[in-house]
Amino acid sequence: MGPHSERKEQRLLLFSATGTLALSLVGIAIGLLSGAKSILFDGVYSLADAGLTLAAFFAARLIARGADRRFQFGYWHIEPMLGFVNGSVLLLACVYALIDGVDTVMMGGRNVSFGPGIGYAGASALIGFAMHIYIRRRARGLGSSLLNIDAAAWLFGALLNAGLSAAFVTAVVLEGTQAEKLAAYFDPAILILLAILLAPLPLRALAAAGREILQIAPADLDAQVSSIAREVAARHGFVEHQSYVTQVGRARFIEIGFVGAAASTTMTLGEQDAIRQEFADAMGGLRPGYWLTIDFTADRRWL
Repeated sequence: MGPHSERKEQRLLLFSATGTLALSLVGIAIGLLSGAKSILFDGVYSLADAGLTLAAFFAARLIARGADRRFQFGYWHIEPMLGFVNGSVLLLACVYALIDGVDTVMMGGRNVSFGPGIGYAGASALIGFAMHIYIRRRARGLGSSLLNIDAAAWLFGALLNAGLSAAFVTAVVLEGTQAEKLAAYFDPAILILLAILLAPLPLRALAAAGREILQIAPADLDAQVSSIAREVAARHGFVEHQSYVTQVGRARFIEIGFVGAAASTTMTLGEQDAIRQEFADAMGGLRPGYWLTIDFTADRRWL
């Protein structure tokens, strides 16, 4: 990702955080005024999401700075750490909402004013769909996992708010009918449903961030590097090779060792660099965040 793309990523994250913050404040206000806990939860969830998106903006700025003497491999490690914090906070919010919703149902429900909620949920759904499309289009070709997660969050929120709006309309329709008593259960039921449907999003973020923090080798990257290394070894007569890969945020660390046929085998520095270039070309070219190390030896103990 070049300087222009990095600035574009940062602008999109800041714009998204601002929009999420504005929407969350409106949701919290309407939730408090109407007594609808489901809308209040949606607003608080969005507020947490806005804060984390703002943190992603500052993380993107740090990553764009590149390496320095203190962090000699750059600031890539911040990305999975941020994802883990993001997932933890949002998952705790879902657990709290689920407990509150179940408790309210057991207490006989809660009467709320659904009118304002219909307008908020409907408008939030439309804004969410629009933001998802906008961010996806603007982020195309940037390769930013931060923006991909943000776009997915907007889409998920839009779908949930569309369902929330439909449920509130149904509750209003039930007023004055024999099923009017059921309306008291709509808000806690929606709260429970929101918590259950939203939970997979932070769980996936936690799983993905956890794999990177623990430096578990991505299966697709490992298979790609192993395949290329095998072809290069066969083409140049190496008797053995070993590869190691890991991914931290958008940074990829690749290390390969090739073993020559005999201790007497010699290669010039130019020949070694040509093999490195061959490998890099097979990977699609080196980009910012790619750390490629290729060693040559006659003794497999050095692999």
